[in-house]
Amino acid sequence: MSLGGRAGRMVAVEASVARSLPAFMLVGLPDASLCEARDRVRAAVGSAGLGWPQRRVTVNLSPASLPKSGSGFDLAIAVATLAAAGLVDPMAGEGVVPLGELGLDGRLRPVRGILPAVVAEVAAGFARVVVPIDNLREDETVTVGAGTRRGWPAPGAFRAGSATGEQGAQRAGPRE
Repeated sequence: MSLGGRAGRMVAVEASVARSLPAFMLVGLPDASLCEARDRVRAAVGSAGLGWPQRRVTVNLSPASLPKSGSGFDLAIAVATLAAAGLVDPMAGEGVVPLGELGLDGRLRPVRGILPAVVAEVAAGFARVVVPIDNLREDETVTVGAGTRRGWPAPGAFRAGSATGEQGAQRAGPRE
């Protein structure tokens, strides 16, 4: 999801892991802060106890013509990369939209603009959006059908750790 003014716009995050010299390429018109996701995501994945693929990782943010910015793509980049590498079940996150910045220690940190993001995802037909705990208050204002939507993934899709140190921190981890 990318912001265009106050409206959210859908962005697909996809990853490819290929046999080649280890590298990380982020394509699809990312800004400088989004290019830093490489280091945040790699450190967070390691902190969650998962190995980083020692191959060429290419992450595409589509549509390529739409400028993307911010750290809110971190969790989606991590999930797409781990699924492409076979480290998590690609079907576990099917229909789930992951939003949030990853700390170097694997914690899920809040991001700005979560409300337009969730509204755009729900409008596009997604019923499940993973958001940082500190963003839940905004997220709970979005309704799907007759009920209030909660920002939690499907059971077993992601392992949530306890809030250690920072209130509202959530650890991204492997499928259980």
